[in-house]
Amino acid sequence: MSVVPRSLFTTDTLPERDRFDAWRTLFSAHSLDADPVGFSGSIETVLVGAMALRVMNAAPQGPARSRSQIRRDGQDGFILHLSRHAYSVETERGVVDVPAGAVSLNDLSQPYRRSRAPETGSLILALPRSSVTSVLPDEEALHGLILHGGAGHLLADHIRSLAANSHAITTLDAAHIAQATLHMVAACARPSLEAAAIASAPLDAARLRTARQFLRGHLSTPLRVDAMAKALGMSRSQLYRLFAPEGGIARSLARQRLAAIRAALDDPLERRSIGEIGETYGFGNGAVLSRAFRQAYGVSPRDYRAGGGGTA
Repeated sequence: MSVVPRSLFTTDTLPERDRFDAWRTLFSAHSLDADPVGFSGSIETVLVGAMALRVMNAAPQGPARSRSQIRRDGQDGFILHLSRHAYSVETERGVVDVPAGAVSLNDLSQPYRRSRAPETGSLILALPRSSVTSVLPDEEALHGLILHGGAGHLLADHIRSLAANSHAITTLDAAHIAQATLHMVAACARPSLEAAAIASAPLDAARLRTARQFLRGHLSTPLRVDAMAKALGMSRSQLYRLFAPEGGIARSLARQRLAAIRAALDDPLERRSIGEIGETYGFGNGAVLSRAFRQAYGVSPRDYRAGGGGTA
């Protein structure tokens, strides 16, 4: 009875100067954050039914998939990664820490970036999208999921057992083993999905409050989303998602600036002209300010001030 097919790639047989380029070509679906000097790596792949199990040993690296890479190669499916080392993963939802021994799950059709970490006996399970969605239909919520705790430990043990016994897996048994693995992934992912759903609303509300507070502290400076994301420890995409119900970051900032201008016009001790106040808060054009103020408060800033501010 035949065993499942397997293959091995190693840089050890190549000249040292060619090793990193060969490795990078093998992983062309990702950009790799790694030191090319002295780089070495090996990866053994075992095909078990519709899934691929890989055992990787390599110098520290941090793989990433960008939107442009996703558009270019069209690769699909899900990757489960089990490492002996801790690392972090950045997705459009933000950055999460992955403890050593936990399983991370990523969607190849979505951008992500892993921090640099050694690949010491790392185990990687590649699953087709159709297989995953047959047992976990909520595929949008899977990207960036971290499976740890009791359920995660069970899945990690199962993946390790697969790798340790892969030489004994026959082609006759492969489809059944792959199906059993899929159901275990689903069983272990559901508690994490439920916990993520419960936690996401209050977490997002707290993040939005923090982001609004940041904007209030920068009403007089040009909006730079990259700098804002860095200061808050969030990704640009995460910020855009948080502010989407409010019409976007720029619109939320404009509302706060208009509120600050209104507060200044309410102040009887404020001696600056409307133009000077508007310029302080990013409205260098008087007509633009007048139009935005009227749209927000139903009256022009000039008439608002003339009417006694809040008494108008």
